[in-house]
Amino acid sequence: MKTFKTISLCLILSSVVLSSCKNSGEAQKKDEAPKAEVSEVQVPEHYSLPAELQYAEPETYQVEDKTYPLYLFDKIYPIGWSKDGKLAYMEEPADEAVGAYFFQFHIYDLNTGKDVFTWKPEEDPMDGSLAQMFEDNKPLFESKLKENGIVPQQFKLEETDAKMDKTMAESSFLSCDVVKAVKITRGGEVIYNNENNEEYNGNLSQDIAGVLKCPYNDISAIMVKTIQRGYEGPPHVYSFYFVKDGK
Repeated sequence: MKTFKTISLCLILSSVVLSSCKNSGEAQKKDEAPKAEVSEVQVPEHYSLPAELQYAEPETYQVEDKTYPLYLFDKIYPIGWSKDGKLAYMEEPADEAVGAYFFQFHIYDLNTGKDVFTWKPEEDPMDGSLAQMFEDNKPLFESKLKENGIVPQQFKLEETDAKMDKTMAESSFLSCDVVKAVKITRGGEVIYNNENNEEYNGNLSQDIAGVLKCPYNDISAIMVKTIQRGYEGPPHVYSFYFVKDGK
């Protein structure tokens, strides 16, 4: 009788332990946000018009009763990621009183730091829109997106612990301080190091805006926002570039 009770008690305890381990494992899975399986990546048949990603706050100034923008913006519309770290996006460069519409299409490889495909109109139209440019060139854009395995994503800028160190120096050409060198580090590792020794350097400021994370691997795109001096002075222009972080 004692032997039977002992066996029963052991079975009950084993059942409780197994149940506890299972629940613990399920809870751990819920807490984690695993990367998407590369085998599950599905390239769509068609692509939709992407939303704008805001990387800096618009500012204005007022003269008497009129309000003017303090900065112009190179606008970005991210489309998606490939499983090997390519980022596709459309860009509307700022119009600095030219009176034209500017558009560019990019598929950018974070691994090489170069575009694998880029497109812009042979002649910039006097007016236009992102929707019209996307629709008029959709067959070309979609073929290139499929060729490079781009999968549409919902994008948002996330925080990063990467740090930027800037070296400022006076520009004799502009008679103001400009960014001469930039170094980006994370955890003591140098991710990016660049110097600008051009005589005409209109780079007034650089800062890290945030990071765009690829859902299929550990590659991230650190987005750097820059302020470029306007062609004839203010309003100056917010622009951007990407720096690879991760493997």
